Amino acid sequence: MGDFQELVDLAAERLGGAAVWATDEFFAPKENLLRPGRGIFVPDKYTEHGKWMDGWESRRRRTPGHDSCVIRLGLSGVIRGVDVDTNHFLGNAPQACSLDACRLEGFPSSAPLLGKEVRWTEILQSSALKPGSQNLFQISSPEPWSHVRLHIYPDGGVARFRAYGEVTPDWHRILAEHRVIDLAAAAHGGRVLSASDEFFSDRRNLIMPGRSQNMADGWETRRRRGPGHDWVILQLGKPGKLTRIEVDTTHFKGNFPESCSLEGCLTHDGSPESLAHWKEVLPRSPLEAHSQHLFERELLDIGPISHVRLNIYPDGGIARLRLFGEPSQAQ
Repeated sequence: MGDFQELVDLAAERLGGAAVWATDEFFAPKENLLRPGRGIFVPDKYTEHGKWMDGWESRRRRTPGHDSCVIRLGLSGVIRGVDVDTNHFLGNAPQACSLDACRLEGFPSSAPLLGKEVRWTEILQSSALKPGSQNLFQISSPEPWSHVRLHIYPDGGVARFRAYGEVTPDWHRILAEHRVIDLAAAAHGGRVLSASDEFFSDRRNLIMPGRSQNMADGWETRRRRGPGHDWVILQLGKPGKLTRIEVDTTHFKGNFPESCSLEGCLTHDGSPESLAHWKEVLPRSPLEAHSQHLFERELLDIGPISHVRLNIYPDGGIARLRLFGEPSQAQ
């Protein structure tokens, strides 16, 4: 696993990512590229065009050129690495790929994206692809992007595409529209840095948009058989003072934590040393199964914070964590 895979998938369908155009999608549609998982293989499933494949697959090219797909990122940001996953594409994988990127405002239709006025920048040169594999490529471009264009050479199938990176929120617009926001939300640049355990499901689910779909769409630790408790550390998208907290245990019925507490600190470098001085924000409070817990009057005023640590006792699952507050204007 590349280190960049710990970051947010900016292209994820659930964050608003969309495949908006492709040169060809004869065997399998481009929309599959951004769906969850790595794709599945069903041996005896066929369509009128041929074998059903869980990915994007173009027809065999008989003329010069190559195939491409334009993807709108769900969240604009700096791309640190990509995964061009050819899972289950063995005799029909592309030989190589490359990647361009551009930054546009709003949600333009595919037509402007294909015009000469759009300035595409190559961020990944033509690179060999392995069939049936997660092909991980580090990206060195420091600029934030809103769209990418995946080229495959000359044709073939790709199961999934991921663009891992750091969200760059439009703070001017956000702060003009809202005084209090969810400072931990992925859309606002929040990051889930680490967790004591994430055996059953990914810690990054905590700050995804919307309600969780099932237990897998949350953060769940294994059953603790020794002393101690589980925890998760988050970096807020912007430092601020918390005014309301939501701890959501939806879908966690026989495996919710008995209670939770929240601590915070203010640091500008995020180093392990600077994250050693936690102050209590929410005293240990009981939790119930399959419920949205709102804490407001219980919160202690410790001023602006940049990082939080959610403690759960002793273990279990949390679907979503919302940390509402007013961003510090000085930041």
